[in-house]
Amino acid sequence: MLKKKLLVMIPTVALMLAPLGTGTSNTEAASKGSQIQKIETKAETRPTLKKGSRSSYVRDLQQSLKDVKYHVGVDGIFGTQTQNVVREFQVDHNLASDGIVGPKTWAALDENKVERRQFTEKDAIALGKKKLGNNIVFSGDGRLLKDGKGKSYYNFKAANKDWIDQGGTGTIGWFHIYKDGRVVEQ
Repeated sequence: MLKKKLLVMIPTVALMLAPLGTGTSNTEAASKGSQIQKIETKAETRPTLKKGSRSSYVRDLQQSLKDVKYHVGVDGIFGTQTQNVVREFQVDHNLASDGIVGPKTWAALDENKVERRQFTEKDAIALGKKKLGNNIVFSGDGRLLKDGKGKSYYNFKAANKDWIDQGGTGTIGWFHIYKDGRVVEQ
């Protein structure tokens, strides 16, 4: 009889030990008897954070913001600076700018990290030089942003090397450089 109970418990334990994914989608795991159970992903299992929160989750949030090029201290305390940076991130990613970190903000942070690996700042500069010429110098803050249609881009100031060498700023304009190769002047 004990063996039978253990066999029934093993799939449940296996489900609890299954690795969590990222983003906000659900992962399905089959238990014995072909029953399908949904496992919440990482973004959905992290708590909602707001000003006044203090925890390791706040530290993780702050480190994630720092990893995607937002300037914030990592101390585990959700204060005014963290709230302002969260709002800035939310605006940059077309989210409600309430300064509260819920599933949508967690998911956007996770997605931004993945997209940054797939489309680096170096990749964007290479596309910009291909369109505007090798004599152009690009500078920006390194943030991967989202436009109103959800397309990711880097925002760069472009300058002409020759103009800089002659003592000027060299600035020719600001450009959004997209993964698909579009270089759009602002």
